[in-house]
Amino acid sequence: MFEFENRITINRRVEDVFSFATDLTSIPKWNYYVLSVAPTSSNPGTIGATYHQVRKIDEQDLRIVDLERNRSFIIETIPPSKPELRREMMFESDGEMTHITDRWHLDLGVPRLLQPLAANRAKNGVRENLGKLKALLEEGSVTLQDGRSFTL
Repeated sequence: MFEFENRITINRRVEDVFSFATDLTSIPKWNYYVLSVAPTSSNPGTIGATYHQVRKIDEQDLRIVDLERNRSFIIETIPPSKPELRREMMFESDGEMTHITDRWHLDLGVPRLLQPLAANRAKNGVRENLGKLKALLEEGSVTLQDGRSFTL
């Protein structure tokens, strides 16, 4: 398992950023690798809610394990989903801006020797996706790395 984090500032109020970023069904609008996310429980957007995520090469089941409105959000993969993931997003209000710290704990199942390379690739991919989130929320539209376009 390895850990990394990215930070970004979005020129929108924390309430807007938190609401959009923690709506898991919106992830495909700013993460090119995710094709769809659908709730699989009757309590979406709350602690314990579960989701099924379809990515370009696999599928995962996710659970919201912690949620503090406009402050923090934690999701984890549900075993046996791979790769094992714990994602912690922290939101900090700064007037009309929001600072996000996005921390990942990830186990890709790669040998220890390859973990630094895998961690670097994952971190860079997450950073690019956060940039797409920023563009979508600030500009109202975005084109993802794979050519899909979305508007708010």
